[in-house]
Amino acid sequence: MSSEQTFGQRLHKILLLARIPASVLMGAAILLLARPTSTSLILGLVVVAAGEGLRLWASGHIHKSAEVTITGPYAMCRHPLYLGHFLVATGFCISSDSMVAFIIVTVAFFIIYMPTWKNEEKNLINLFGDTYRDFMATTPALLPRLNGRMFSGNFNWGLVKQHREWNHVTALLGGMVVMMMLGWWHGSL
Repeated sequence: MSSEQTFGQRLHKILLLARIPASVLMGAAILLLARPTSTSLILGLVVVAAGEGLRLWASGHIHKSAEVTITGPYAMCRHPLYLGHFLVATGFCISSDSMVAFIIVTVAFFIIYMPTWKNEEKNLINLFGDTYRDFMATTPALLPRLNGRMFSGNFNWGLVKQHREWNHVTALLGGMVVMMMLGWWHGSL
């Protein structure tokens, strides 16, 4: 094993561990900078719901480490869970009515998550070889491209439960309640 591989493996572990604390810190930045209004809450909620809808859809299609999933949202982009996460974070930034929060969240998101998905792709190439390379060659990483395959495959609520996506839904509902309370606190609702 080369030292470069060792560094890459260490970086991957650090980034995997950093995802949750980074999400908490991004959430804290949003809340500290929040001055929500009725309009920002409604618009933000729509984007949060779209992001979480994408995450649920992706969670119901993916069979982690068992196959290269190319149906449902994985027909549009290779990382719909990350895209959904970014939409959720963006929705909360819209709800907070803070451009500074959006800038902080966007920079933090790409610093943490882009290297993470690049490392995940290396692991998937090791696991699936040319099948995953072909998927990478035909499917964008994050910016979705609509096509007919997105309506193919079988969505499975059991997979959503297995991937514990309901924990994410619960946290998002709590976050929106806190955002509404901040709006009342600041007298902007």
